[in-house]
Amino acid sequence: MEQVVTGEAGAVPLLLHPSLRKARRALSLATLLAANLLPLLGVAFWGWKLFDLIVIYWLETLVIGGFGIMQLVLTTGWFALFAVPFFIVHFGGFMAGHFMFLDLMFGGGRGGDLSAIPRRLHDMIVAEGLWVVLIGLAVSHGLGFLFAVLLPWLRRRWRGRGLREDTEANLAGRAMFGPYRRVMIMHVSILLGAFLATAFGNNFALLALLVALKTASDLYLLRRQWREEEGAAAA
Repeated sequence: MEQVVTGEAGAVPLLLHPSLRKARRALSLATLLAANLLPLLGVAFWGWKLFDLIVIYWLETLVIGGFGIMQLVLTTGWFALFAVPFFIVHFGGFMAGHFMFLDLMFGGGRGGDLSAIPRRLHDMIVAEGLWVVLIGLAVSHGLGFLFAVLLPWLRRRWRGRGLREDTEANLAGRAMFGPYRRVMIMHVSILLGAFLATAFGNNFALLALLVALKTASDLYLLRRQWREEEGAAAA
């Protein structure tokens, strides 16, 4: 019996054999845990502090947005000419404002200087070696995009079948607004851990708690995705 796989962004089902579905879940779980373990290693062995972790998770938001853009291109067709620029401007403004807030609260920044954000990020990524985690996060989310979006899209292209209009609209809406939903859930846990670390000291135990809270939010989202898969399979 084949099972149906749907992604967190609302991708069209992709039929998989149960053994392949189990392997896919195991791979997704392993890459998620590995990507979240890297920041903890940075705290333990490379001297990363609170704001380093916050910047890492902010960069993860950029990764999520980047894959959201690719999903918009695949699911909206020619309408992507309008949807993608709108998303870049809207989501980019959201990200810039979010970074200024985080920098003001935890990074010692003064805020208000958008032009300084790229240079500040570049210096931190290079000086602290944050690119290692950035690659890991890109791989983790890339696998989710591969199974939930790209493979179903290629399957439809190969079979020459399109989508119903309501399905297309649903996919476009989820691709446009899905990153915001994930970001808000993720950053509630991040801000909680960051405030605790600020109040009680920038020590390993509290930074590890921040990483644990972030990992727990990711596992919650992954398990919710799996429950959606089970519902789709039953349907």
